[in-house]
Amino acid sequence: MSTPAAHELTLQEMNFDPPCWPEEALRAIAAEHFGIHGRCQPLPGERDQNARISTAGGDDFVLKISSARARPEVVDFHAQALLHIAAHDAGLPVPRMVPLSNGGVIVPIHSATGVHQVRMLTWLPGVCYQDGVAPTRRGLRAVGAFLARLDQALQNFQHPAAGYWMPWDVTNGLIFKPQLQGMLSARVRTMLKPVWLRLEQQVYPQLAGLRRQVIHQDAHAANLLRLTPDDEAVAGLIDFGDMVHGPLICELAVTIADFLNVHADPLRVMVPICEGFHSLIPLAGAEIAILLDLVIARLILTLQLFEFRRRHMAQPPDFVTRDQPGIIAALEALLALDGEVFTMATGEACR
Repeated sequence: MSTPAAHELTLQEMNFDPPCWPEEALRAIAAEHFGIHGRCQPLPGERDQNARISTAGGDDFVLKISSARARPEVVDFHAQALLHIAAHDAGLPVPRMVPLSNGGVIVPIHSATGVHQVRMLTWLPGVCYQDGVAPTRRGLRAVGAFLARLDQALQNFQHPAAGYWMPWDVTNGLIFKPQLQGMLSARVRTMLKPVWLRLEQQVYPQLAGLRRQVIHQDAHAANLLRLTPDDEAVAGLIDFGDMVHGPLICELAVTIADFLNVHADPLRVMVPICEGFHSLIPLAGAEIAILLDLVIARLILTLQLFEFRRRHMAQPPDFVTRDQPGIIAALEALLALDGEVFTMATGEACR
């Protein structure tokens, strides 16, 4: 397998332009199409306009209205994945699709800017995992086990739009584009020059031999939930907007990359997450051997996309600047790590 050919990244691919409808319109949509009446509370969202609808009976839902730029087949991909999970693991704490009166789950609604795909999901209680105590080894194992259970539920899921191109797919080859490499500082480029070469020539050609399926690919600590700030158990997972069909091991790479900040020693984060995952889905030796490199690739991609947004967006989110020093520090820690030590430690823990 050769390195994927990535096209030049455009601002439109990173700027999703969600609508901004007034609360009275959101309440009317919820009532007319889903039969749900209640108070409306705006929620943050990068791709969609989101609102929490709270009924008088104490039930809560999330109304999602896509950007007019969103491709309907991709929105359907996200919705069908949740329906598939509900059919294969009804107890898994992820949002459930709320059906329309006609039995469907998506309704197109027109506005002056175009057509918006509208969905209603159930609300998951809890707090973001990142807003609680730092997880111990037990908590990190729980995170890994939750990811495996999720991927078990998605194992046989297929959809025509599952192979669509999206910037956050770590295997799409964007990290090798001069367009993005040139945006990084001279110090970072010098540090990463041999890494880019090794990833392109030695690591990415191995991806073709790894098992593949639809993965969530965004299970970071802001999308994972816990019931209370002191509870280490995973109580749910939200935001299925970054799903792709790709190597299964990339699911772990994305989550590990985000959790590296909970401990100074990367091994004390990576090994227990792998151990928890392996308890439900055994990891192959080839997957363990490539995982460290994929975590590094995910951090590089994150750094590049953050810098792209900082330079090109009129009002980039604060985190694209705030988080860059931490990403660079995590990269330095991983590049100082002996890959054989990680492979041996992870293999031993999984055995």
